[in-house]
Amino acid sequence: MFKKYLIILFLWLISGCTILFAQDSLSVWKIEYQYIRKSSDTLIKPDVKMADVASYGSVTLYYTDSTYRIQYSPKHWEIGDFNAAHSYNIYDNLAREGLSATQQMPDLHEISDSEFPIILWADDYKMIKAEGKVTMMGKACNKFVFHPQKKLVDAVYEVYVSDDVPRISWHPYTFMSQLSSGFLALYKKNVANTLLEGLEAKEIKQVNVSFDFFRLPKTMKIQKMIAPPKLN
Repeated sequence: MFKKYLIILFLWLISGCTILFAQDSLSVWKIEYQYIRKSSDTLIKPDVKMADVASYGSVTLYYTDSTYRIQYSPKHWEIGDFNAAHSYNIYDNLAREGLSATQQMPDLHEISDSEFPIILWADDYKMIKAEGKVTMMGKACNKFVFHPQKKLVDAVYEVYVSDDVPRISWHPYTFMSQLSSGFLALYKKNVANTLLEGLEAKEIKQVNVSFDFFRLPKTMKIQKMIAPPKLN
């Protein structure tokens, strides 16, 4: 009888630890993308949104329905909460404050003049679904093409979307909010349909992380942003 109670107590302790462990972690999506550059023109600089990815050659995205973390390297990462007012770009122990992903419009897309950037809103891109399906990483993907609706901007984006991947709010590209699923590849092309650069997923899975994974460490130094000018 005594052994029976010991076994019951042991099983209860194990189940309690399991529950505590589950409550202390969060299941999130993890997608690792690699940077692709096909342009032979060395004078063409990386897209401003891909500058950090181009520098490191890859980027890892961790995300839930409301939070995300973009990891460029162990010392350089970004975090954001779609329900919060600000996002943060972290270098070492300094966090530069910026607007949250939901407030990142207008979107700085192309800069024709150093003092007067062209502003593009998310709906300034027209999304067209291409015919047929392709397979990437063993997943069936639909191809969507985003065409800018402004004159002076010639970049076209091809995006390969899988219904097996939950929607991604990829905050540097606000027009991606038109998609209902996650993407495995994104390519930037010019009007001549020449591939310039892009992102391709090379690993996708679900992992457990701590709740603090999407928060700034308390010791982090925060550099407050300067309020942007009001737009007419």
